[in-house]
Amino acid sequence: MSGKPMTPRMRWARRQAGTSLVEILIAMVIALFIMSGVVVMFVNMQKTFTSQDQLAQLQDNERLALTVLTNMAQSAGYFPNPVINTAATALPAAGGMVAGQVISGTTGTGTGSNSDTLTTQFAAGSGDGTTNCLGQTNTSGGQLVYVNTLSISANNELVCSVNGAAAVPIVSGVSGFSVLYGTDANNDGSVDSYLTATQVTTANAWPVVHTLKVTLTFSTQFGNLVGPSQTTTWTQLISLKNQP
Repeated sequence: MSGKPMTPRMRWARRQAGTSLVEILIAMVIALFIMSGVVVMFVNMQKTFTSQDQLAQLQDNERLALTVLTNMAQSAGYFPNPVINTAATALPAAGGMVAGQVISGTTGTGTGSNSDTLTTQFAAGSGDGTTNCLGQTNTSGGQLVYVNTLSISANNELVCSVNGAAAVPIVSGVSGFSVLYGTDANNDGSVDSYLTATQVTTANAWPVVHTLKVTLTFSTQFGNLVGPSQTTTWTQLISLKNQP
């Protein structure tokens, strides 16, 4: 018994069964295109999150550095019992400063470790809560004199040395530090000019320094991008509250 011959309609239906190679390739291309879009979106989101974290860290560093600087400058010249003591007796010669001197510095030649330095001196009574530039308080039972020196390390860190000890990093990502000193040469209660540390030393004007103009340069690499670091600069005026 012979089979029934196939009609043209049946042959056409048979040829249409299944998926052709061209359709498979098109589907693969579409899938790859969608996957590449998802990958690009994920990478961009990751970079955004990284940049936001780095920005938050940068802002924290800026606040911490300026807080330390402000506290150190405004504490300069402080000593307990001013009725009994004088600056000259409470703050003896130390760290290159004469007795009673509350502030000094050096003028740098550039950025990084060649930036300016700033030194302040003050006394702290035991348990009075006065902190040095490392956040340490006096618990000795007697009076202590702190000579605090701020500078920039070779690793672009704001570092602090207390009483000549090894410098300790405080804030990272600081590539520049400069200080100008506001002097009142005629003692009229107003700052006459802002001078570098070298100029103040030449003019013998450390006793008449009443304000600081501090500039810090912060560097960061947002999103781990290749190329030069992004920099931001902060300038702040700080008054010396205890300058005689």
